[in-house]
Amino acid sequence: MNWLNNELKPKSQVLQEGFEYLGILIELFETIGENEGETETGQFCGICGVTLAKLSHFLLGCYSLILDGLAQEAGALLRPLIESYELLVYIRQDKARVSQVLEEKLPRAGIIGKSISGDYQDLREYLNDSASHFGYKKDSVRHLLRGNTKLQPIPDHSLKVLRTNLQLLNAFQIFVVFEAVNCLSAIGFDANALADKIKKWRDTCVKTFSPEK
Repeated sequence: MNWLNNELKPKSQVLQEGFEYLGILIELFETIGENEGETETGQFCGICGVTLAKLSHFLLGCYSLILDGLAQEAGALLRPLIESYELLVYIRQDKARVSQVLEEKLPRAGIIGKSISGDYQDLREYLNDSASHFGYKKDSVRHLLRGNTKLQPIPDHSLKVLRTNLQLLNAFQIFVVFEAVNCLSAIGFDANALADKIKKWRDTCVKTFSPEK
């Protein structure tokens, strides 16, 4: 918390803004969904709102674990986060796919990833192998060692590692928020004013997390 209030304060602030934009977008989808009722647009917005809310929870969970020095364990949440993000893309590319959600007939996550030409298959497999399930491979247990020799029951904290992990978290915030704007565009909603604000936030994020001089 001391780092967040001092050395990492600008990074903490842009992360907070990211969660605030998510809240705005979730409320927007919820409002449109209620106004549109059982129409295709209404159902689409309802599903988008629920998916974004879950994504916000995953992001917040990763943030919390990262602050506790449990970045490896946060990887267990990153995998379903990626799958939920790809699900949002999948539905946005063809709004008729909302029926698959309502009828509980969605394809498996791997199939969804391939159908949208997703870029995260390798990362999902890595997380599945080293974070989502416990094993004894080097990548799965390296974080349990202090100086590669002694086991540590409580994780060490490193400012450099924390900065890197927060940057990764922020990158996924950006992916999710921009995909939410794409979903608004898919229903013809004029999100230009909000998109301009989000682009400025994104540019600030990139500048804030640029390599330290």
